Amino acid sequence: MNIQHTCNSLLRIWRRTARIAPVLPTATLFVAVSAAICALFVLVVLYLSQATAVATRGYETQRLEQVRDELRRQNALLEVESARLDSPARIEAEARRLGLVRAVAVQVVQAEPIAAKR
Repeated sequence: MNIQHTCNSLLRIWRRTARIAPVLPTATLFVAVSAAICALFVLVVLYLSQATAVATRGYETQRLEQVRDELRRQNALLEVESARLDSPARIEAEARRLGLVRAVAVQVVQAEPIAAKR
């Protein structure tokens, strides 16, 4: 009789609980789970798009840094070449190679004021 009494007590408790907390209809539960899955999917897609954008910008930054370094190297080479070409010794050697000679005297012609002639 003890087991039967325990089973009856459990059955009464279960019936009371079932009346107090009704189970959601199947359609409502389906809609709630579907909405949760959709929201989770949207969050995952947003996260992946942000992660991809960050990675892409990182690669672009590395490429631009390489371009910058190459341009700096070229600029340094051009500055050395410019200094070499501007050297007075090189200019004089090039002038001699072309058959040019230094002028002995430089004549300076004074310009007459134009307003005085009028």
